[in-house]
Amino acid sequence: MTDTIAIANWASELQAFTHRNAGRRTVLEIDVSDVGAQQEESDYPLKGVVFDARDDRVQIMLGEEGSLERRLTHSVGSATRIDVLRGEDGKDAALCIVHAGGQTLLRFLKR
Repeated sequence: MTDTIAIANWASELQAFTHRNAGRRTVLEIDVSDVGAQQEESDYPLKGVVFDARDDRVQIMLGEEGSLERRLTHSVGSATRIDVLRGEDGKDAALCIVHAGGQTLLRFLKR
């Protein structure tokens, strides 16, 4: 099941998404038309996802608590759509952020 988040609700819905999924292990995939699909990370825990309306950016923060080496912040500018994909069990399975030129997909590892 896929739920598209209304633009007016991006900040609050991403806060709720973070609350539901903080600490879950992830895979971050970036797919842009001029480069193609690339995996940016695998097995980092989710710290948070936020939308900054002033900068028109979605920030995805990942990393191990207390580790400087295993941290990553991925910034997505000019998003046009945000979808939450849910598995058959009703849990969030992925977050898809569509933007000019491609999309960013944050998937959760099954454990």
